[in-house]
Amino acid sequence: MQVRPFYLWWILENSLVSYVIFDFLLYITQKKGRKYIPLWLAVNGFVTWIVTCYQLQGTFLFSILFLIFFAKVILGIQGLKMITPVTIIFTLYTLTEGFSVFAMSWISVNLKSPAVGRWLQILVPFLLNMLFFCALWLIQRRYFHTLQKPISSYLYILLLPCTLIVLGIRYGLKLDRSDFEPYLSSFGVNTRLLILFIMLGAAVIVFITIEVFCKIIDLTGQEKALVLLESQLDSQRIYIEEAKKRNEQYSAFQHDIDNHLLVLSGLLHEGLLEQAKLYTEKLHISSKSLFSPVSTGNAVLDVLLREKFSYARQNQIEVIFDIHIPRNFHMEDMDLCVLFSNILDNGITACTKETCENRFLTLSGRVRSKFLIVEAVNTASEQHKIRTGTGLTNIQQIAEKYQGTVEMELSNGRFRISVLICSS
Repeated sequence: MQVRPFYLWWILENSLVSYVIFDFLLYITQKKGRKYIPLWLAVNGFVTWIVTCYQLQGTFLFSILFLIFFAKVILGIQGLKMITPVTIIFTLYTLTEGFSVFAMSWISVNLKSPAVGRWLQILVPFLLNMLFFCALWLIQRRYFHTLQKPISSYLYILLLPCTLIVLGIRYGLKLDRSDFEPYLSSFGVNTRLLILFIMLGAAVIVFITIEVFCKIIDLTGQEKALVLLESQLDSQRIYIEEAKKRNEQYSAFQHDIDNHLLVLSGLLHEGLLEQAKLYTEKLHISSKSLFSPVSTGNAVLDVLLREKFSYARQNQIEVIFDIHIPRNFHMEDMDLCVLFSNILDNGITACTKETCENRFLTLSGRVRSKFLIVEAVNTASEQHKIRTGTGLTNIQQIAEKYQGTVEMELSNGRFRISVLICSS
């Protein structure tokens, strides 16, 4: 009769641990799956009851596999996104279990009062689980934004010390074997102190590993930001060069306009109306490629688009655009220009690889609520697969900066890119 309340308490405590683990996983991965908490707790409660009743050992690996299965199949979390939280969870859980078993073995050897020992068997694991909860909470608060950043899969090797610590503690203390109690009870005082210091050192190493891992992620993000800045500066230089060329063409056109007017006047004076009409049409085509009326609502973007559209028309690309960005949409002018210039540069480059009669490019940009939706469609051969070069990388980084998304599709000789930007 005294054992059953203890088992019930153990089931309740393990259910609380399962809930905190599930909540931590959802928080770090930003997945909406709280409706599955009752299912998660029910399954874990049942497993805990089976383990308790039949005194099963070696269920740690099952716990890892079950969490990964649940996260992948039920919650739909991608494999790479769950590596970091799962590693943190089971490393800290192993440390908690190691300290708990170590303390329990000491209590069983040194305390002769069954009543006191029973209460300590309840109190010590509970306090250690509270430390486990606090550690997860601190990691959420301190590293949440860092862990949300996309990282290279090679960086996960930095979490290897956590894996080694888990294996070392579980193998060294025989946590997954049925004979771990007599094994731990056989240790002398010096051995116990050595093990205690080793586990304390392992705990310190775990938190240092997490700190270093997140610092490197931040440094990698800063490096990407520098690359983006350099790309933006390169785009600005290219834009300035194009503007200089365009100004030279404006100046040449203005210089020759008097001569054009004299030619037209002479043709009209001599009654050569047909020749004057043809000359006027040619003059109109020439001036149309230089002057593209653009009014998006952003003066800086207007200048950029005029240059890009004029360049596209000079390359015999049919351009259709519908862009309007209200002044109350908050986005840095440089980021806006980088976004549109890279979209247009990629589209124009793709069009120039096609025959003249098939070259076209459409561009739209509209603000809905607090979101800017930019979509471009251009001619593109299906033989050229989508490759993430500098242009697309710049577009994706701008979207990430404003918590947006990028979608791309290549089909039926058309390349479509859609970008969603959230107002800052």
